[in-house]
This record gives sequence, C-alpha cells and structure tokens, in this order.
Amino acid sequence: MNKLPLIKALPVIKLSLLLFGTSLLSACAGNNIVSLESSVEQLKDLNDYDRDGVIQAREKCADTVLGASIDNNGCGTQRTYIEPFKVDIKFANNSYSIPLSALPEIQELARFLEQKPELRVIIDGHTSKIGTAELNQILSDERAKAVASVLVNDFNIATERISSIGYGFDRLADFADSAAAHANNRRIMVELSETVSVDNMMWTIYTVDQVQ
Repeated sequence: MNKLPLIKALPVIKLSLLLFGTSLLSACAGNNIVSLESSVEQLKDLNDYDRDGVIQAREKCADTVLGASIDNNGCGTQRTYIEPFKVDIKFANNSYSIPLSALPEIQELARFLEQKPELRVIIDGHTSKIGTAELNQILSDERAKAVASVLVNDFNIATERISSIGYGFDRLADFADSAAAHANNRRIMVELSETVSVDNMMWTIYTVDQVQ
C-alpha cells in the first residue's frame, strides 16, 4: 500500500532529470571555445653536436675532447705539468768531435724545438779536470758550439734560438779522480722544460681499469 505514491512520482522524477540535463548542456554550449595557439618558433639551437652535454646555444668550445670534463660553456677543463727534456752527450778525451752515437739524441732535440717554436735553448759545454783551465775552457766552448752547429746547419733550427757556453771544468758532474769520472765530465748538457696542458677526463666506472 505504501508503494503506490512512489510509482506515481516516477514520471515527475524523470522529467526533472531531463530538464536538469538539458540546462546543463545549454550551459556547456554557452562557454567560449579555447583555440590552440600556433607552435612557438624555436629561436635557440638546442642540439648538442659535439655530445658534451652542452647545447649549441651555450657552446663556446666546439672542439672539446670527447669524454673531457667541461664547464658550463662546453669548454674542457685542463691541468698543467712540467715536462723536462734533457740531452747529455759525452765526448772523447781532448776532442770536440760529436760521436755518431749522439746524433739520434741531437735529432730528438731538433724535433722537440721544431714542435715548440717559442722555446730557445742554451747548450752547456763541460770538460774533465785534466789539463789547464785555459785549454779546458776552449774545449768546452768548442763542444757546445759543435752541437749548436749541427742543430742550425743540419736541422735548420734558427740561429737566434740557439746559444752555447763553455764552463771548462767549473761544473763537474763527478768529482772522483778516475777514468770513469773523467769520461762522465766530458759532456755537453741541454736541459729544457715546458708547461704542458692536458684535458681532465670525466671519471667513469671504467676509469680505474684505464689507469691500470
């Protein structure tokens, strides 16, 4: 007996829902439709051509060594160290003739100077402590000049880059009075050093294996 009023009310409920839905659709239809803007023009080059993690728009060092540690501008960080280059040529007693065995060492020095055109070299001549100071001074001068001459005439190193000086026996390498000591003192010496810059490489899981 209580179900009768509910059955009579169903048409009224359906009508209400229909009217509500119609009004909702009308409200939606009245809203402004938002149109999408055209695609934004890309002004910066976002490519990373040298694969160093820095986009081209910020890249200032395009030739960075692959795998090197870099700064925010794509430039590799470097470390410096001093690289020594030493020449030690021995001479026969009372002679300033360059032994044939010394030519490869002089050639290596010439190659080094060719690669570093900003460097100048001083060739030091020395003798053993046998004979007079005057004779040994001349001998040491001639030994240094002999090597300088080979660099200039045989390897085309500019004359203004080469200097020579003789020290006689004032700078002995070995103070013993023996044949071996005297042979060690009959020499010319060339010592150069340059500052070398190398790229710092990024640490990876393979770094330890590479060091070993």
